[in-house]
Amino acid sequence: MFMSNRRSLVKRSNDDGGAVLIEFALVVGLFFMLVFGMVDFGLAINTKTQISNAGREGARLGTVNLLPGAIEARVREVAADLDQTVLVVTVTCEKPDDTPCTGPGFPAGDIQNASEGDSVVVTIDYQYNLITPLPGFIDSDNKIDLKSVTEMRVE
Repeated sequence: MFMSNRRSLVKRSNDDGGAVLIEFALVVGLFFMLVFGMVDFGLAINTKTQISNAGREGARLGTVNLLPGAIEARVREVAADLDQTVLVVTVTCEKPDDTPCTGPGFPAGDIQNASEGDSVVVTIDYQYNLITPLPGFIDSDNKIDLKSVTEMRVE
């Protein structure tokens, strides 16, 4: 009698193969979404680091070269790996009291109005496109808006 119960238990455990397959199908989808989500947000953090570095390089150049075109070109050169069509670079000038630099011939806030002691402000806006569809369920555009603001004193 003990033997027959044992055989029926062994037989029942072999019949659970379909349930295991369904459980695996449910769990593997969540697992891959988590893994790809981590990779995607890691790439977004890398992009944020790149635009921060590009802004710092542009502001460093702006401390000695007051040409906005040269500063923007330097930012775009450093951020060459990024999509240049969605990279927006803004170069402005501020006085120590956080008011825009003013001067003859250029609009207020123009970097060419800067003098020694003023600050060069390089602002970079970028939209990072996510590769995983998970945020698409939460937010319809599936993008992360990244921004970097760097300020350095003109020498």
